[in-house]
Amino acid sequence: MGALVAIYDRRNRRNVVPKATRMMVALSGRGSNSYGLATSDELQIYASSRQLPECQTVSPIAIGYGLDKTFSKDTVQPITSDTTRLVFDGRIYPTEKVSDCERALSWMRSKGGGDLKCFVQEVEGTYALAAIHEDRLMVARDLLGGKPLYWAEDESLAAFASEQKALWAIGLSSTRRFPPGGVCIVEKDFLSVHKTDFEKQVTVKQTDLSSAASRLSDLIVESVKKRSGDSERVAVAYSGGVDSAVVASSCKLAGLDVELFTVAMRQNDELEHARKSAEAMRLPLTVNQYSMPDLKQSIPEVIRRTERPNLMDLAIAVPMYWGSVLAKRKGFQTIFAGQGADELFGGYDRYIMTYQREGLGKANDMMIKDFNMISELNLERDEQATAGLGIELRLPFCDWTLARYVLSLPASLKIGGAEESLQKLVLRRAARLQGIPSFIYERPKRAVQYGTGIAASIRSLSKQAGLSPEGYLLKIQTESERV
Repeated sequence: MGALVAIYDRRNRRNVVPKATRMMVALSGRGSNSYGLATSDELQIYASSRQLPECQTVSPIAIGYGLDKTFSKDTVQPITSDTTRLVFDGRIYPTEKVSDCERALSWMRSKGGGDLKCFVQEVEGTYALAAIHEDRLMVARDLLGGKPLYWAEDESLAAFASEQKALWAIGLSSTRRFPPGGVCIVEKDFLSVHKTDFEKQVTVKQTDLSSAASRLSDLIVESVKKRSGDSERVAVAYSGGVDSAVVASSCKLAGLDVELFTVAMRQNDELEHARKSAEAMRLPLTVNQYSMPDLKQSIPEVIRRTERPNLMDLAIAVPMYWGSVLAKRKGFQTIFAGQGADELFGGYDRYIMTYQREGLGKANDMMIKDFNMISELNLERDEQATAGLGIELRLPFCDWTLARYVLSLPASLKIGGAEESLQKLVLRRAARLQGIPSFIYERPKRAVQYGTGIAASIRSLSKQAGLSPEGYLLKIQTESERV
Protein backbone atom coordinates (compact mmCIF):
# COMPACT_ATOMS: atom_id res chain seq x y z
CA MET A 1 0.00 0.00 0.00
CA GLY A 2 1.18 3.56 -0.46
CA ALA A 3 1.07 6.52 -2.84
CA LEU A 4 0.66 6.50 -6.62
CA VAL A 5 1.54 9.21 -9.14
CA ALA A 6 1.45 9.26 -12.95
CA ILE A 7 2.08 12.08 -15.42
CA TYR A 8 2.35 12.51 -19.18
CA ASP A 9 3.13 15.52 -21.34
CA ARG A 10 1.22 14.41 -24.40
CA ARG A 11 1.70 17.45 -26.63
CA ASN A 12 4.95 19.28 -26.03
CA ARG A 13 6.77 16.12 -24.91
CA ARG A 14 8.64 18.00 -22.20
CA ASN A 15 10.47 16.29 -19.35
CA VAL A 16 7.96 15.50 -16.58
CA VAL A 17 10.31 13.73 -14.14
CA PRO A 18 10.88 16.82 -11.92
CA LYS A 19 7.12 17.21 -11.58
CA ALA A 20 6.70 13.51 -10.79
CA THR A 21 9.26 13.74 -8.01
CA ARG A 22 7.51 16.80 -6.51
CA MET A 23 4.25 14.86 -6.56
CA MET A 24 5.87 11.94 -4.74
CA VAL A 25 7.37 14.21 -2.09
CA ALA A 26 3.92 15.71 -1.49
CA LEU A 27 2.57 12.20 -0.80
CA SER A 28 5.44 10.98 1.38
CA GLY A 29 3.06 10.65 4.34
CA ARG A 30 1.25 7.79 2.59
CA GLY A 31 4.34 5.63 2.08
CA SER A 32 7.92 6.11 3.19
CA ASN A 33 9.60 2.67 2.98
CA SER A 34 10.85 3.24 -0.56
CA TYR A 35 10.26 5.54 -3.54
CA GLY A 36 10.27 4.26 -7.09
CA LEU A 37 10.04 6.11 -10.40
CA ALA A 38 9.74 4.58 -13.87
CA THR A 39 9.70 5.96 -17.41
CA SER A 40 9.44 4.07 -20.68
CA ASP A 41 13.17 3.30 -20.53
CA GLU A 42 14.37 3.55 -16.94
CA LEU A 43 13.55 2.48 -13.39
CA GLN A 44 14.95 4.22 -10.29
CA ILE A 45 14.43 3.21 -6.65
CA TYR A 46 15.28 5.46 -3.70
CA ALA A 47 15.33 4.80 0.05
CA SER A 48 14.33 8.37 1.00
CA SER A 49 12.16 11.13 -0.43
CA ARG A 50 15.17 13.44 -0.02
CA GLN A 51 16.88 11.54 -2.84
CA LEU A 52 14.06 12.04 -5.34
CA PRO A 53 15.21 15.48 -6.61
CA GLU A 54 18.54 13.84 -7.56
CA CYS A 55 16.84 11.85 -10.34
CA GLN A 56 18.44 12.79 -13.68
CA THR A 57 16.07 10.78 -15.90
CA VAL A 58 14.48 12.70 -18.78
CA SER A 59 11.11 11.59 -20.15
CA PRO A 60 7.67 12.94 -21.13
CA ILE A 61 6.02 10.07 -19.22
CA ALA A 62 6.53 8.80 -15.67
CA ILE A 63 4.87 6.75 -12.96
CA GLY A 64 5.91 6.64 -9.32
CA TYR A 65 5.14 4.89 -6.06
CA GLY A 66 5.85 5.50 -2.39
CA LEU A 67 5.62 2.18 -0.52
CA ASP A 68 4.00 1.68 2.88
CA LYS A 69 5.17 -1.87 3.60
CA THR A 70 2.34 -3.34 5.67
CA PHE A 71 2.88 -7.04 4.84
CA SER A 72 6.05 -8.94 3.96
CA LYS A 73 4.55 -9.57 0.49
CA ASP A 74 4.52 -5.83 -0.28
CA THR A 75 7.22 -5.15 -2.83
CA VAL A 76 9.16 -2.14 -4.04
CA GLN A 77 7.44 -0.49 -7.01
CA PRO A 78 7.26 0.19 -9.92
CA ILE A 79 7.71 -3.35 -11.21
CA THR A 80 8.43 -4.16 -14.85
CA SER A 81 8.07 -6.75 -17.56
CA ASP A 82 9.44 -6.59 -21.12
CA THR A 83 6.89 -4.02 -22.29
CA THR A 84 5.11 -2.78 -19.16
CA ARG A 85 5.95 -0.73 -16.06
CA LEU A 86 3.31 -0.87 -13.32
CA VAL A 87 2.41 0.75 -10.01
CA PHE A 88 -0.46 -0.83 -8.10
CA ASP A 89 -1.84 0.67 -4.90
CA GLY A 90 -4.21 -1.71 -3.17
CA ARG A 91 -5.35 -5.31 -2.83
CA ILE A 92 -6.91 -7.92 -5.08
CA TYR A 93 -9.62 -10.13 -3.57
CA PRO A 94 -9.46 -12.86 -2.48
CA THR A 95 -6.25 -11.75 -0.78
CA GLU A 96 -3.26 -14.06 -0.97
CA LYS A 97 0.18 -14.23 0.61
CA VAL A 98 1.81 -13.10 -2.66
CA SER A 99 2.35 -9.61 -4.06
CA ASP A 100 -0.80 -7.94 -5.35
CA CYS A 101 1.28 -5.86 -7.73
CA GLU A 102 2.79 -9.04 -9.20
CA ARG A 103 -0.70 -10.54 -9.52
CA ALA A 104 -1.87 -7.48 -11.45
CA LEU A 105 1.17 -7.51 -13.74
CA SER A 106 0.73 -11.24 -14.36
CA TRP A 107 -2.87 -10.60 -15.44
CA MET A 108 -1.70 -7.85 -17.80
CA ARG A 109 1.03 -10.06 -19.30
CA SER A 110 -1.54 -12.77 -19.93
CA LYS A 111 -3.58 -10.23 -21.93
CA GLY A 112 -0.64 -8.95 -23.97
CA GLY A 113 -0.39 -5.64 -22.10
CA GLY A 114 -3.87 -5.70 -20.79
CA ASP A 115 -7.29 -4.36 -21.62
CA LEU A 116 -7.81 -2.49 -18.38
CA LYS A 117 -11.54 -2.26 -19.02
CA CYS A 118 -11.62 -6.03 -18.65
CA PHE A 119 -9.32 -5.82 -15.61
CA VAL A 120 -11.73 -3.50 -13.80
CA GLN A 121 -14.70 -5.68 -14.69
CA GLU A 122 -13.05 -9.01 -13.84
CA VAL A 123 -10.65 -8.32 -10.98
CA GLU A 124 -12.30 -7.48 -7.67
CA GLY A 125 -10.30 -5.45 -5.22
CA THR A 126 -9.57 -2.09 -3.69
CA TYR A 127 -7.01 -0.45 -5.94
CA ALA A 128 -5.72 2.28 -8.18
CA LEU A 129 -3.09 1.47 -10.79
CA ALA A 130 -0.99 3.19 -13.42
CA ALA A 131 1.07 1.56 -16.16
CA ILE A 132 3.34 2.55 -19.00
CA HIS A 133 2.85 0.21 -21.95
CA GLU A 134 4.36 0.92 -25.37
CA ASP A 135 4.71 4.66 -24.55
CA ARG A 136 1.08 4.89 -23.48
CA LEU A 137 -0.01 5.83 -19.96
CA MET A 138 -2.84 3.66 -18.66
CA VAL A 139 -4.69 4.39 -15.39
CA ALA A 140 -7.52 2.52 -13.69
CA ARG A 141 -9.52 2.56 -10.45
CA ASP A 142 -11.53 -0.22 -8.80
CA LEU A 143 -15.23 -0.52 -9.45
CA LEU A 144 -16.41 0.91 -6.11
CA GLY A 145 -13.61 3.46 -5.71
CA GLY A 146 -12.18 2.02 -2.51
CA LYS A 147 -8.79 3.58 -3.27
CA PRO A 148 -8.70 7.35 -3.85
CA LEU A 149 -7.49 8.64 -7.20
CA TYR A 150 -7.55 12.22 -8.52
CA TRP A 151 -6.55 13.73 -11.83
CA ALA A 152 -6.05 17.06 -13.54
CA GLU A 153 -5.09 18.43 -16.96
CA ASP A 154 -3.74 21.56 -18.54
CA GLU A 155 -2.99 22.33 -22.20
CA SER A 156 -0.56 19.43 -22.45
CA LEU A 157 -0.20 17.62 -19.11
CA ALA A 158 -2.36 14.83 -17.76
CA ALA A 159 -1.54 13.90 -14.16
CA PHE A 160 -2.95 11.41 -11.65
CA ALA A 161 -2.33 10.91 -7.92
CA SER A 162 -3.64 9.26 -4.77
CA GLU A 163 -4.35 12.66 -3.22
CA GLN A 164 -5.06 16.12 -4.56
CA LYS A 165 -2.10 17.69 -2.77
CA ALA A 166 0.25 15.99 -5.25
CA LEU A 167 -1.51 17.72 -8.14
CA TRP A 168 -1.56 21.03 -6.31
CA ALA A 169 2.21 20.68 -5.80
CA ILE A 170 2.78 20.96 -9.58
CA GLY A 171 0.37 23.84 -10.10
CA LEU A 172 -2.72 21.87 -11.19
CA SER A 173 -5.53 23.35 -9.12
CA SER A 174 -8.59 22.17 -11.05
CA THR A 175 -8.57 18.61 -9.73
CA ARG A 176 -11.25 15.99 -10.26
CA ARG A 177 -12.05 12.61 -8.77
CA PHE A 178 -11.12 9.87 -11.17
CA PRO A 179 -14.34 7.88 -11.63
CA PRO A 180 -14.70 4.55 -9.80
CA GLY A 181 -14.57 1.80 -12.42
CA GLY A 182 -12.77 4.23 -14.71
CA VAL A 183 -9.99 3.51 -17.19
CA CYS A 184 -7.94 6.23 -18.89
CA ILE A 185 -5.57 5.83 -21.84
CA VAL A 186 -3.18 8.72 -22.61
CA GLU A 187 -0.87 8.90 -25.63
CA LYS A 188 0.43 11.95 -27.48
CA ASP A 189 -2.63 13.97 -28.56
CA PHE A 190 -5.12 11.33 -27.44
CA LEU A 191 -6.86 10.89 -24.07
CA SER A 192 -9.87 8.67 -23.50
CA VAL A 193 -11.81 7.71 -20.35
CA HIS A 194 -14.11 4.71 -20.09
CA LYS A 195 -16.28 4.01 -17.03
CA THR A 196 -17.93 0.76 -15.99
CA ASP A 197 -21.11 1.43 -13.99
CA PHE A 198 -21.66 -0.93 -11.06
CA GLU A 199 -25.41 -0.36 -10.82
CA LYS A 200 -26.09 -1.56 -14.37
CA GLN A 201 -25.23 -5.08 -13.22
CA VAL A 202 -28.13 -5.21 -10.73
CA THR A 203 -31.66 -6.57 -11.26
CA VAL A 204 -34.31 -6.86 -8.52
CA LYS A 205 -35.31 -10.39 -7.51
CA GLN A 206 -38.16 -11.46 -5.25
CA THR A 207 -37.42 -13.42 -2.08
CA ASP A 208 -38.61 -13.65 1.54
CA LEU A 209 -36.96 -12.18 4.63
CA SER A 210 -35.75 -15.45 6.13
CA SER A 211 -34.13 -16.66 2.91
CA ALA A 212 -32.58 -13.25 2.26
CA ALA A 213 -31.14 -13.01 5.79
CA SER A 214 -29.62 -16.50 5.56
CA ARG A 215 -28.02 -15.74 2.21
CA LEU A 216 -26.82 -12.36 3.45
CA SER A 217 -25.17 -13.86 6.52
CA ASP A 218 -23.28 -16.34 4.33
CA LEU A 219 -22.18 -13.59 1.93
CA ILE A 220 -20.80 -11.40 4.71
CA VAL A 221 -18.73 -14.29 6.10
CA GLU A 222 -17.49 -15.08 2.58
CA SER A 223 -16.60 -11.42 2.07
CA VAL A 224 -14.54 -11.47 5.26
CA LYS A 225 -12.74 -14.60 4.07
CA LYS A 226 -11.96 -12.95 0.72
CA ARG A 227 -10.39 -10.03 2.59
CA SER A 228 -8.37 -12.03 5.12
CA GLY A 229 -6.41 -14.58 3.10
CA ASP A 230 -3.22 -12.84 4.17
CA SER A 231 -4.21 -12.41 7.84
CA GLU A 232 -5.02 -14.57 10.83
CA ARG A 233 -5.52 -11.75 13.36
CA VAL A 234 -7.78 -8.79 12.58
CA ALA A 235 -8.93 -5.70 14.41
CA VAL A 236 -12.52 -4.48 14.10
CA ALA A 237 -13.54 -0.82 14.49
CA TYR A 238 -16.41 -1.37 16.92
CA SER A 239 -19.27 0.85 18.04
CA GLY A 240 -21.63 -1.81 19.37
CA GLY A 241 -24.14 -1.13 16.60
CA VAL A 242 -25.50 -3.80 14.30
CA ASP A 243 -23.05 -3.01 11.44
CA SER A 244 -19.86 -3.45 13.44
CA ALA A 245 -21.37 -6.33 15.45
CA VAL A 246 -22.10 -8.28 12.26
CA VAL A 247 -18.59 -7.56 10.94
CA ALA A 248 -17.09 -8.77 14.23
CA SER A 249 -19.31 -11.85 14.35
CA SER A 250 -18.55 -12.67 10.70
CA CYS A 251 -14.81 -12.39 11.34
CA LYS A 252 -15.21 -14.85 14.21
CA LEU A 253 -17.29 -17.21 12.04
CA ALA A 254 -14.57 -16.99 9.37
CA GLY A 255 -12.12 -18.45 11.88
CA LEU A 256 -10.12 -15.30 12.53
CA ASP A 257 -8.58 -14.12 15.79
CA VAL A 258 -10.60 -10.95 16.46
CA GLU A 259 -10.11 -7.97 18.75
CA LEU A 260 -12.52 -5.04 18.91
CA PHE A 261 -11.44 -1.39 19.20
CA THR A 262 -13.63 1.45 20.46
CA VAL A 263 -12.58 5.09 20.80
CA ALA A 264 -14.45 8.05 22.31
CA MET A 265 -14.00 11.48 23.82
CA ARG A 266 -15.83 10.76 27.07
CA GLN A 267 -17.53 8.11 29.18
CA ASN A 268 -21.13 7.71 27.99
CA ASP A 269 -23.86 5.17 27.33
CA GLU A 270 -22.26 4.24 23.99
CA LEU A 271 -19.05 3.10 25.68
CA GLU A 272 -20.97 1.09 28.25
CA HIS A 273 -22.97 -0.56 25.49
CA ALA A 274 -19.78 -1.38 23.57
CA ARG A 275 -18.31 -3.07 26.63
CA LYS A 276 -21.49 -4.99 27.41
CA SER A 277 -22.03 -6.12 23.82
CA ALA A 278 -18.40 -7.22 23.34
CA GLU A 279 -18.66 -9.29 26.50
CA ALA A 280 -21.91 -10.85 25.27
CA MET A 281 -20.24 -11.84 21.98
CA ARG A 282 -17.20 -13.14 23.89
CA LEU A 283 -14.76 -10.97 22.01
CA PRO A 284 -11.88 -8.95 23.53
CA LEU A 285 -12.38 -5.19 23.48
CA THR A 286 -9.84 -2.38 23.74
CA VAL A 287 -11.34 0.99 24.71
CA ASN A 288 -9.47 4.28 24.65
CA GLN A 289 -10.84 7.65 25.74
CA TYR A 290 -9.29 10.84 24.38
CA SER A 291 -9.01 14.34 25.82
CA MET A 292 -9.53 17.76 24.28
CA PRO A 293 -5.74 18.20 23.90
CA ASP A 294 -5.66 14.85 22.07
CA LEU A 295 -8.36 16.07 19.70
CA LYS A 296 -6.68 19.44 19.10
CA GLN A 297 -3.44 17.64 18.26
CA SER A 298 -5.16 15.21 15.87
CA ILE A 299 -7.36 17.66 13.94
CA PRO A 300 -4.56 19.21 11.79
CA GLU A 301 -3.17 15.78 10.93
CA VAL A 302 -6.56 14.34 9.92
CA ILE A 303 -7.40 17.43 7.86
CA ARG A 304 -4.05 17.11 6.09
CA ARG A 305 -4.78 13.49 5.35
CA THR A 306 -8.38 13.77 4.18
CA GLU A 307 -8.26 17.26 2.59
CA ARG A 308 -11.77 17.81 4.03
CA PRO A 309 -11.94 20.64 6.59
CA ASN A 310 -15.61 20.15 7.49
CA LEU A 311 -17.25 19.04 10.72
CA MET A 312 -19.04 15.86 9.70
CA ASP A 313 -16.19 14.37 7.68
CA LEU A 314 -13.70 15.15 10.42
CA ALA A 315 -15.94 13.76 13.18
CA ILE A 316 -16.00 10.44 11.30
CA ALA A 317 -12.36 10.41 10.16
CA VAL A 318 -10.85 11.16 13.58
CA PRO A 319 -12.20 8.00 15.29
CA MET A 320 -11.13 5.93 12.27
CA TYR A 321 -7.64 7.44 12.56
CA TRP A 322 -7.50 6.91 16.33
CA GLY A 323 -8.80 3.35 16.15
CA SER A 324 -6.29 2.42 13.43
CA VAL A 325 -3.36 3.90 15.35
CA LEU A 326 -4.49 2.02 18.46
CA ALA A 327 -4.83 -1.29 16.61
CA LYS A 328 -1.44 -0.82 14.92
CA ARG A 329 0.20 -0.32 18.31
CA LYS A 330 -1.16 -3.69 19.34
CA GLY A 331 0.39 -5.35 16.31
CA PHE A 332 -2.54 -5.59 13.89
CA GLN A 333 -2.03 -5.21 10.14
CA THR A 334 -5.70 -5.02 9.14
CA ILE A 335 -8.73 -3.31 10.63
CA PHE A 336 -12.23 -4.25 9.46
CA ALA A 337 -15.13 -1.81 9.59
CA GLY A 338 -18.82 -1.61 8.67
CA GLN A 339 -18.79 1.18 6.07
CA GLY A 340 -21.32 0.61 3.31
CA ALA A 341 -24.03 -0.89 5.49
CA ASP A 342 -26.00 2.35 5.88
CA GLU A 343 -26.24 2.86 2.11
CA LEU A 344 -27.04 -0.78 1.37
CA PHE A 345 -29.61 -1.38 4.11
CA GLY A 346 -31.23 2.04 4.59
CA GLY A 347 -29.51 3.15 7.79
CA TYR A 348 -29.63 6.93 7.42
CA ASP A 349 -32.52 9.01 8.74
CA ARG A 350 -32.91 10.66 5.35
CA TYR A 351 -34.14 7.35 3.93
CA ILE A 352 -36.92 7.16 6.52
CA MET A 353 -37.85 10.79 5.89
CA THR A 354 -38.03 10.15 2.14
CA TYR A 355 -40.06 6.99 2.79
CA GLN A 356 -42.56 8.97 4.87
CA ARG A 357 -42.88 11.78 2.30
CA GLU A 358 -42.52 10.01 -1.04
CA GLY A 359 -42.79 6.28 -0.46
CA LEU A 360 -40.51 3.26 -0.35
CA GLY A 361 -39.56 3.38 -4.03
CA LYS A 362 -38.05 6.86 -3.72
CA ALA A 363 -36.20 5.86 -0.57
CA ASN A 364 -34.74 2.84 -2.35
CA ASP A 365 -33.68 4.99 -5.32
CA MET A 366 -31.86 7.26 -2.89
CA MET A 367 -30.07 4.29 -1.30
CA ILE A 368 -28.89 3.02 -4.69
CA LYS A 369 -27.70 6.50 -5.68
CA ASP A 370 -25.82 6.88 -2.42
CA PHE A 371 -24.14 3.50 -2.77
CA ASN A 372 -22.99 4.45 -6.26
CA MET A 373 -21.47 7.59 -4.71
CA ILE A 374 -20.02 5.79 -1.69
CA SER A 375 -16.46 6.49 -2.76
CA GLU A 376 -16.99 10.24 -2.73
CA LEU A 377 -19.21 10.19 0.36
CA ASN A 378 -17.19 7.84 2.58
CA LEU A 379 -14.53 5.53 1.18
CA GLU A 380 -11.97 8.13 0.08
CA ARG A 381 -12.10 9.92 3.43
CA ASP A 382 -11.73 6.75 5.49
CA GLU A 383 -8.90 5.35 3.38
CA GLN A 384 -6.99 8.61 3.56
CA ALA A 385 -7.48 8.80 7.34
CA THR A 386 -5.62 5.50 7.72
CA ALA A 387 -3.13 5.61 4.81
CA GLY A 388 0.53 5.29 5.73
CA LEU A 389 -0.14 4.05 9.27
CA GLY A 390 1.05 0.52 8.54
CA ILE A 391 -2.44 -0.90 8.96
CA GLU A 392 -5.09 -1.45 6.26
CA LEU A 393 -8.78 -0.68 6.33
CA ARG A 394 -10.92 -3.49 4.85
CA LEU A 395 -14.66 -3.25 4.34
CA PRO A 396 -16.70 -6.48 4.06
CA PHE A 397 -19.92 -4.71 3.05
CA CYS A 398 -18.15 -3.21 0.01
CA ASP A 399 -18.00 -6.55 -1.77
CA TRP A 400 -19.18 -7.01 -5.35
CA THR A 401 -21.22 -10.15 -4.78
CA LEU A 402 -22.70 -8.98 -1.50
CA ALA A 403 -23.56 -5.49 -2.76
CA ARG A 404 -25.18 -6.80 -5.94
CA TYR A 405 -27.26 -9.20 -3.89
CA VAL A 406 -28.45 -6.56 -1.43
CA LEU A 407 -29.22 -4.05 -4.18
CA SER A 408 -31.27 -6.74 -5.92
CA LEU A 409 -33.45 -7.34 -2.83
CA PRO A 410 -36.95 -5.85 -2.62
CA ALA A 411 -36.76 -2.51 -0.83
CA SER A 412 -39.24 -3.75 1.79
CA LEU A 413 -36.60 -6.17 3.11
CA LYS A 414 -34.19 -3.30 3.74
CA ILE A 415 -36.63 -0.71 5.08
CA GLY A 416 -39.56 -2.59 6.56
CA GLY A 417 -41.58 0.48 7.50
CA ALA A 418 -41.46 4.14 8.47
CA GLU A 419 -40.22 3.49 12.02
CA GLU A 420 -36.51 3.72 12.83
CA SER A 421 -36.59 0.21 14.33
CA LEU A 422 -37.38 -1.22 10.88
CA GLN A 423 -34.28 0.19 9.20
CA LYS A 424 -31.73 -2.45 8.10
CA LEU A 425 -34.39 -5.12 8.49
CA VAL A 426 -32.62 -7.93 6.64
CA LEU A 427 -29.26 -7.11 8.28
CA ARG A 428 -30.83 -7.28 11.74
CA ARG A 429 -32.32 -10.67 10.86
CA ALA A 430 -28.91 -11.86 9.63
CA ALA A 431 -27.42 -10.72 12.95
CA ARG A 432 -29.97 -12.86 14.78
CA LEU A 433 -29.06 -15.86 12.64
CA GLN A 434 -25.40 -15.36 13.59
CA GLY A 435 -26.31 -15.57 17.27
CA ILE A 436 -25.79 -11.89 18.07
CA PRO A 437 -27.84 -10.93 21.17
CA SER A 438 -31.05 -9.03 20.48
CA PHE A 439 -30.06 -6.05 22.66
CA ILE A 440 -27.32 -5.41 20.07
CA TYR A 441 -29.14 -5.86 16.77
CA GLU A 442 -32.36 -4.20 17.93
CA ARG A 443 -30.60 -1.08 19.22
CA PRO A 444 -31.33 2.14 17.29
CA LYS A 445 -28.46 3.56 15.24
CA ARG A 446 -26.23 6.22 16.78
CA ALA A 447 -23.96 7.87 14.26
CA VAL A 448 -20.26 7.56 15.10
CA GLN A 449 -19.69 11.32 15.06
CA TYR A 450 -22.26 11.70 17.85
CA GLY A 451 -21.67 8.49 19.78
CA THR A 452 -17.96 9.24 20.19
CA GLY A 453 -18.61 12.83 21.28
CA ILE A 454 -16.21 14.17 18.65
CA ALA A 455 -18.67 16.38 16.78
CA ALA A 456 -19.75 18.06 20.04
CA SER A 457 -16.11 18.47 21.09
CA ILE A 458 -15.19 20.16 17.80
CA ARG A 459 -18.13 22.51 18.20
CA SER A 460 -16.90 23.34 21.70
CA LEU A 461 -13.38 24.07 20.44
CA SER A 462 -14.70 26.29 17.65
CA LYS A 463 -16.92 28.18 20.09
CA GLN A 464 -13.92 28.81 22.34
CA ALA A 465 -12.12 30.23 19.30
CA GLY A 466 -15.07 32.49 18.49
CA LEU A 467 -15.64 30.81 15.12
CA SER A 468 -18.14 28.54 13.43
CA PRO A 469 -17.02 24.90 13.17
CA GLU A 470 -16.35 25.38 9.44
CA GLY A 471 -14.40 28.58 10.04
CA TYR A 472 -12.40 26.97 12.85
CA LEU A 473 -11.42 23.95 10.74
CA LEU A 474 -10.61 26.04 7.69
CA LYS A 475 -8.37 28.23 9.87
CA ILE A 476 -6.52 25.14 11.11
CA GLN A 477 -6.07 23.89 7.54
CA THR A 478 -4.70 27.26 6.39
CA GLU A 479 -2.28 27.49 9.33
CA SER A 480 -1.07 23.93 8.76
CA GLU A 481 -0.35 24.60 5.08
CA ARG A 482 1.88 27.54 6.04
CA VAL A 483 4.13 25.34 8.19
